[in-house]
Amino acid sequence: MELNSYFRGLLSNIEPNQCDIDRAKQAHEDLRQLFLLDDEISKADPDSYLSGSYARDTALNHIKDVDIILLIALDYKSTEPEVVLAWVQAALQQYYSQKVIRQGRSVKVTTDNGFVLDVVPAVPLYHRDGPVWIPDRDVRQWVLTHPKGQIEFGVNKNKATQGYYKHLVKIMKHWRDRLPTEIERANSYIIESLVAKSLHWTPLSYGRGVVDIFHHIYSNYAAYLNLHTVPIIADPGYPSVNVAKRWKFEEFKAFIQATRSSLSIASSALADEEKEKSIMLWKKLFGEKFSPREE
Repeated sequence: MELNSYFRGLLSNIEPNQCDIDRAKQAHEDLRQLFLLDDEISKADPDSYLSGSYARDTALNHIKDVDIILLIALDYKSTEPEVVLAWVQAALQQYYSQKVIRQGRSVKVTTDNGFVLDVVPAVPLYHRDGPVWIPDRDVRQWVLTHPKGQIEFGVNKNKATQGYYKHLVKIMKHWRDRLPTEIERANSYIIESLVAKSLHWTPLSYGRGVVDIFHHIYSNYAAYLNLHTVPIIADPGYPSVNVAKRWKFEEFKAFIQATRSSLSIASSALADEEKEKSIMLWKKLFGEKFSPREE
């Protein structure tokens, strides 16, 4: 059965609450103001915008972190990624008593109340609304990405699917979070990209959308298991980027195997005309948060 009221209840149960949204807003606004006031960063003509699942409205449950793109005027060709990350780290250490840590592509800031902000220095490729170069310490290179393109894609895809796209991204991320082992759990943006590739039209219901997504993933990518390779999965917001570049084969294999078993369960749940049995099957995938929404 489709059980739309249960899927609406699931969405209600996994959406971020208003308290978390307000806390995230205050944290990122405070930090972004510092970019303009800091003696060092202000010299680099800074601008900033939000990125990640929070900005794309695909975040779940408690919002624990927010990604911030810090646009700066910099000659990236003559600046090592390590240097620019250290520069941002040194500037932000003045303002936060908690740890300010350099990561692979960002500087992680933890506020006094435990909220995490990931600051990603970025240099525009052409203009400030387009793709950007960001530092990657691990490969000691600057790499291209397009956070604003990702956001724009999500907005347009959501409109084209009458709001189903972002909801189904959240539903699939919740399914991913419930998988029993870490190796099965593909990262959030891989999930988001796979959902984007699976929805070619507006689904007739959430249940049918979930089955279609599982079917698309398995039918399009299972063959790569025989090739012992991970497929290229293009970033829907910037197709020249492969979002699966760092996905290890064993992780991909475990994810596809989980998708296969989940496709079988979801197909049975959708086809079963006995309500209680259908609910039981859907709960195997989504747990007790799969409950009817009170209208």
